[in-house]
Amino acid sequence: MNATWIGIAIAVFSLLTLLFITLPLLRRGLRDSGREERTAAKRVLTVGTSARAVIRSIEPTNARLGGEPVVILELDVLMTDGSTRRIDVRTAIHSVHIPAFQPGQEINVKYEDGAAGFVVAVEGAYLP
Repeated sequence: MNATWIGIAIAVFSLLTLLFITLPLLRRGLRDSGREERTAAKRVLTVGTSARAVIRSIEPTNARLGGEPVVILELDVLMTDGSTRRIDVRTAIHSVHIPAFQPGQEINVKYEDGAAGFVVAVEGAYLP
């Protein structure tokens, strides 16, 4: 009988640990994932250099941000000095704007080439 109660106590303790410790930590981690990228994109949109970019490809991901799909855009960014740089940008786009983000289309972007590397933010992307 003692072994039964010990087994039940261990099962209850494990369940409570899962519910009150593990799941909230996982939820917080998922919520915060990508926050640094979005913060950098917002900063680049305010202080970055304006440029045009040609979309080479668009790949859907299974992720969503605020209900909007997250995609990976392969871009050729036309720099202000006339050169071109290729970069992949992971960003969320409003569902109604996806037709404007097709291969061959030109879009407005802002970029920053600094200590953090070459960072590109897409104008019109969804950034909550």
